[in-house]
Amino acid sequence: MIPQHQQDFLDTLDFTPPEEYLSYLFAAESTYEFGGAYLIEADELVQLNKDYHADDFCPGYFLIGSDGGGEAFAIEKATGNFIITSFIGHDEETPIVVGRTWPEFLEYLETEYV
Repeated sequence: MIPQHQQDFLDTLDFTPPEEYLSYLFAAESTYEFGGAYLIEADELVQLNKDYHADDFCPGYFLIGSDGGGEAFAIEKATGNFIITSFIGHDEETPIVVGRTWPEFLEYLETEYV
């Protein structure tokens, strides 16, 4: 993603994603898959969150991917933690922290989905 598009993307967000995640996101050229799980590329993230009405159904979270079976990966906007939660039926008790940092999240993905 060219720098101007990177800035345009960041300008649409109401939070600042973790820096290591942004480095990955802006370097990635396609959706990354880990077994059945996958992460969405930058060009599609805003639309994904609109399509799933994340502001209404997962307030405080930014969806970034899926486990391929009904669970969403997201970033908790207030903390920067990476979580897994239900696409349908999300509530305050649903999210599970699966990484407090980008490397921890990658380790979780590699352990659970590869």
